Amino acid sequence: MSVERKDGLRSFFDPRSIAVFGSMREPVGEGLTAVRNMLEFGFGGRVFPISRSTTEVLALRAYPDLEAVDEPPELALVITPPPTVLPILEQCGRRGVRAAIVATEGFAEAGPDGAALQQELVRTARRFGMRLLGPNTLGVLNTARGLVTDPYPLRGNKPPAGGVSYCTQTGFLTFGVHPIRDIGCPISKICDFGNKCDVNEADILPYLADDESTKAICLHLEDIKDGQRFLEAARMAVARKPVLVLRPGRSAAGARAASSHTGSLAGNDLVYENALRQAGVIRLRTWREYWETPKALSMLPLPRGNRVAIVTATGGAGVILVDAAADAGLVPASFGPSTRRLLAGLSPRMGGNPVDVGPLMSVRDDPFNVYLDVVPAILADPGVDCLAMVCHLGQPIVEVLTTLAPDIARSGKPVTTFGYGIDLPDMQQSARRVEALGLPAYLDLESAVKALGAAAAYVRRRALLEGRPWAGR
Repeated sequence: MSVERKDGLRSFFDPRSIAVFGSMREPVGEGLTAVRNMLEFGFGGRVFPISRSTTEVLALRAYPDLEAVDEPPELALVITPPPTVLPILEQCGRRGVRAAIVATEGFAEAGPDGAALQQELVRTARRFGMRLLGPNTLGVLNTARGLVTDPYPLRGNKPPAGGVSYCTQTGFLTFGVHPIRDIGCPISKICDFGNKCDVNEADILPYLADDESTKAICLHLEDIKDGQRFLEAARMAVARKPVLVLRPGRSAAGARAASSHTGSLAGNDLVYENALRQAGVIRLRTWREYWETPKALSMLPLPRGNRVAIVTATGGAGVILVDAAADAGLVPASFGPSTRRLLAGLSPRMGGNPVDVGPLMSVRDDPFNVYLDVVPAILADPGVDCLAMVCHLGQPIVEVLTTLAPDIARSGKPVTTFGYGIDLPDMQQSARRVEALGLPAYLDLESAVKALGAAAAYVRRRALLEGRPWAGR
């Protein structure tokens, strides 16, 4: 992608100013709501509400049209009925707007007439050198800038700033319908492609590959617009950071549903599967994986191989995790003699993998300190590439992990935690405190090893693309 095309994408995520076209009626006008969301999220750029019905919106001056604005807005957000969108884009083009988000529905996904109107939008934007996102989109989120373009009430659903950038073909996988603040999703950016009339997955990958705040890229794709260009962009991005894809429509019925949703044409799933694998992309299968797997890849160092150690406070969870690890492409690590001796010295029942620390905890005055004895020793074992911990989630384990965090960081090996308990609010609060230490915390057991499996798979695929040997089995 040319420097100019990449810079055009920057205008979506890091604009100096934004004009908002849409209803400014109190209390639920979509333009008004979008402006309110921006102010609540702390957007630091200038916001220009465009309205002929009022002179002020939420203490901001409103303008009857773009000609009345004292500077050309860098980005436009359009939330008006379909017949009005084209003249608005003409106005934006003449005024020098660099990018526009068309949130409005009723284009290609609505039938032939809508598709024809959508093509007119594209032709108009290209005539002025303006990039388009959408239509039929909720737009973007950039946590670092406090920018959000959702025209529906978010009520402060701002996630913590992090390293995952999500790009999706549906608003259902964005900031408007998922409690990303409460579950602590560590997000850098979100982009809803909508109908992908202009900006699509092949455009966004080079931009996010260059983006320093993005550590892992996660895409939801119902179709791929330009397969060859996408695969080339994916290979280039994979060389720099993990790329994960959730692609629904695996079944015939799912493919038909995808087509009706956005007007996309879904292809054979096996073709997609093989192409993604060859490009080094990690395939996700479920909603839960989409939200939970990328955070580990954004927070942790990458494993050298796929040998996993499991340290658990309950033997039953360890057995389940062994199966889940195998499904994720991991193999149980075989400990070296010194590690086995140390573990056996602590308890004769702790010689193998999984390491069940539960019996030893039951006879200790400070039961959670068992992890202080066990975890550093296992991480020091050269036969271990990564580690999953199972623990009762609450204040005691938070204190233990606070002590362990420097040792874990020095090991250079990824560690995930699964926490169980009976007080969900306390578990969620404790999980956020664990993640503040740089350790992904999961309330779903299998997710703790699925994330490690995805990391190992990424390392293996990148090594294959680069012609390097891989340390795994």
